[in-house]
Amino acid sequence: MEKQMPQLMPLVPELMPMIQLVAKDMVAQHISNVMWAFARCKIDVGASESLFETLAERAFLLADAFTSQGIANLFLASGKLHRRGVPVSPFFDILPILSEVAIQRADATTTQAISNTLSGISDLRHEVSTSVFERDLVPILAEMLIKNVPTLNERQLVFDFPEVALALAKLQIPNRPLIKTMASRCQKPGMLRKVNDWGLCALTWSYTDGFPDAEFSEFRASLR
Repeated sequence: MEKQMPQLMPLVPELMPMIQLVAKDMVAQHISNVMWAFARCKIDVGASESLFETLAERAFLLADAFTSQGIANLFLASGKLHRRGVPVSPFFDILPILSEVAIQRADATTTQAISNTLSGISDLRHEVSTSVFERDLVPILAEMLIKNVPTLNERQLVFDFPEVALALAKLQIPNRPLIKTMASRCQKPGMLRKVNDWGLCALTWSYTDGFPDAEFSEFRASLR
């Protein structure tokens, strides 16, 4: 709707009192959807810290009800909103709990959910302790992504690989099996021509500053 009907976006802040009223009764999917929508909006939606406190408390009670994509949405939204100065700190304390649920859901996790989750963690790296994610969640997500690579379509590779590479580089987690797999897959004939400018920049920075190993020199050269 933001792209198709931008004239409606100024009305979003007027929905805040209604969202505040029903937040305490939301189900997991609703919380995920609302947080994702807030993150997608490019305007100040006027959401207060008390609203995020209510949503976070509700998410804590419903932690086991979130899907892997729902959890990914919360990680990604928390990171994006925090970077914009939105008061989402109430969610910081429940992310480790949701991380445990994500581990339980790992077998059903999509590539998009993996990239969204890692991106959110990287955006919050200066605000929350990421050690619990680095020790437990990231290795499992990396393992699942490597497992899924043979079945991924080009669109998934083009959009998700740069985001994953950038997140790992920001977090300074050079998961060698994964970054080698991504570099190898991206070097397939014609693949890099389908990556947009942002994706190429993300890959270039990640494999230059984040993973400066000599073994990636050929891949770095192919990104120029």
